[in-house]
Parts: sequence; C-alpha cells; structure tokens
Amino acid sequence: MRKNHRGQRPESDEPLSAGRVEYLEQARARVRARRLRRTALIVAVLTAVVLFTTGLVGSSVALVKDCVDTTRIALMPGPGWPQQTGVMEPTQVLPMTGGFVELGGDSCVVYSRTGTRLNSIQSGYGRPALAAGKTRFVLYNRSGNELRVESRTQNLYTKKLENKIFLCAMSDNGTLAVVTDDVSSMAELLVYSPTMEQQLRWNMTSNDGTPLRMAFSPDSRRLAAAAVTAGGGQMQTNLYVVTLAQGDPVNVGSQSGVPQWVGWLSGTTLLAVYDSRAILYNAAGGERARYEFGGGTLRDVSVDSAGNVALLLASGQVCQLVTLDKELNVQYSGNVTTSNKVVRRGELVYLLTDSTVESLTSAGEYQWSQSLTARPQALLADAKQTLVFCGNTVQQGTAPETSQAS
Repeated sequence: MRKNHRGQRPESDEPLSAGRVEYLEQARARVRARRLRRTALIVAVLTAVVLFTTGLVGSSVALVKDCVDTTRIALMPGPGWPQQTGVMEPTQVLPMTGGFVELGGDSCVVYSRTGTRLNSIQSGYGRPALAAGKTRFVLYNRSGNELRVESRTQNLYTKKLENKIFLCAMSDNGTLAVVTDDVSSMAELLVYSPTMEQQLRWNMTSNDGTPLRMAFSPDSRRLAAAAVTAGGGQMQTNLYVVTLAQGDPVNVGSQSGVPQWVGWLSGTTLLAVYDSRAILYNAAGGERARYEFGGGTLRDVSVDSAGNVALLLASGQVCQLVTLDKELNVQYSGNVTTSNKVVRRGELVYLLTDSTVESLTSAGEYQWSQSLTARPQALLADAKQTLVFCGNTVQQGTAPETSQAS
C-alpha cells in the first residue's frame, strides 16, 4: 500500500498541461452548449404550443418577420444618397419605419433611409395606389379587385376580392381596411386583421355614403371614414368612427363638401380638411374647432406626428402658408413663394416650388433655399435627414453653407 509522505503532493494535485486544460474547457463548453440548446428547444416548443392554442401563431410569425426586417435594416449599411430609384414620376411617397415606399406608374420600390433598395414590385396594375403603416404597406389596383400586402422586404399576402377596390388604409400594426363597390349597396367596407382574417363588414347605404378618405387611430383600434353622399343637390360628407372591437359606426359630424384629407391628431381628436375649411372633431362626436380658409383654395395639407398642421392655400398666383397647432390655433399666416406642396415636421415647414425646396419655421421665418435641376415632387423629413424626390432621383436636402436665415 502506497503511503503519502508529508510534503509530497498527490497525483490529482499535479499541474495539468496546457493541452489538457484546453481539452477540459472545450468539453465543458460542449456540455453548456447542449444544455442551452435543450433549454431553447423546450422554450420554443412550449411557446409554439401556447401560440397555437391561443390562435396567435399567424400574428406572432408576422411580428417576428417585422422584427427581423427592422433589425436587418438598422444593421445594414447603405450606399447613401443620391440614388436613382427607377420611378420616373412618383405619385406617392410614404414613410415607413427605417425607410420609405415610392410608387410611380406600376413600379413600386422600397428603400431604407441609408439608400439600400429593400423591395421592388412591377404590379401591372392599371390604376395602382398605396397605403402604408409602420412596417408594411398595401399596393392595390383601383381598376381591378387585387391587392398585395407587403412587408418592407417581401410579399406577405396577395388577395383577390369579389368586387372592384375603391380605397385602402393600413394601420401601424398591419390591420387593413378596404372599400369596394357592392351590387346591393353603395359600397362595402371590409376590415382585415394583420393575418388577413376578416374582422368587420359594413354594407353602406346611399344615406351612409361612399368612403373617400380613411385613417386608423394611433392605437390601430379605431377607423375614421369620411363618406360622401349626394343630398339636396350638393355633396355631403359623413365622418364616421368605427371601433373595430365593437363594429358599430358613430357619425361624429356631417359637413357639405368633399374631404381632401382626414387623419387623427391624437387618440381623441381627428381632423377633416375640406376645400374651404378645416374642422377638428372629438372622436366621440361633435365639432371641437375649425379654421375657415377665407376665400383661398386648398393646394396642399401636411400634418406631422405631433398633430401640427400646415396648409398651403392659393388665390390666383399668390400662395399663402398657414400653420396651426393641434387645436387649430393659428401660429402663422402669410404669403410665400408660389409653391406646389407643403411638408411640416415639428417647428420646420418645407415648401416645394417648380425648382427649389425652401425651409421656414412654423412662425414663417425663412431658413434656407436649395435649387434643384428638376422639379421636386415629394419630400420626407425626420430628425436625422431630409430626402427630396426629383424624377427618378432621391437626394438629400441640405441647407447651403452660404445661405443665411433672414
């Protein structure tokens, strides 16, 4: 029997070689990895079971796709601007999270804010139109009955309806509203969930009218629809708010004329802009405030995410800029350069003329002007950058270094 003498170390205390240490560390890492994989598999199976039993599979898959897109776009370095998008005459340019979607003719493209092309569609539609939320948009055919729901990178759904499509609206969470014609009524309003399951159907009578403008509330739970009907020899607009969980429309106000723009300024108020006036309504019903144009003709309207409004009015060759806060209190009213479009973003206002982009404050103070080689047709602005769309080219709008605010 072998005895350990005092001062002599047992064999187990002998120092390990570098190779032996590395082997043991690799073995421990493999064990940890197996445990992590096993735990992840168990969590994934339990999650799938819960989602399946609660009916949330489709929406969860869509949410994962949106998150993957958002992460990919955020991490993807882009070539920057300018870029030629291939859309020669843009008819719609709508912002999305991390980018934008642009439509011209039957060509539709999606770009990130760093200049990377994310998606491109040749729809072949005769009269295409867009409606966009934060992470997806709908491309629909106003001369047919087909629509496409797209993420920023791929097609999610293609659907053919029974009747011709008039109008679509897309909420921030992917809920879709569609207005079609109907043989038994004036129009049919359909609402689909983010997984394209029908949530609501409303057959609208001649008294209800036909929706010409629609907008979802910021929480995506309510839909505002401005429906036009003829009565007493003139056009009248009925403004409805539909709570999707209940389905019962509430008429919050009726007004003569045709709506040019409808949208929510907050979770409790919505704005309808007509040819000669802008009216602020309570979502529960009733008029809250109004602004009369005083003889000017509406040329364009822009509302920022905070509910601040910019109106571009015209009287002959003279253009007037009016800025309003979210309660329709006047911040500024005055003549400006003859312009075609107005864009408001916070305390800044942009005017698009035939050959320039001009920047002013909401109080009407001149900031700068940028000359362009082609007519600017659209502009997107946020806290990080301003993008100007001229023909098939998108470029950054920047204040010339030599310009001075007057």
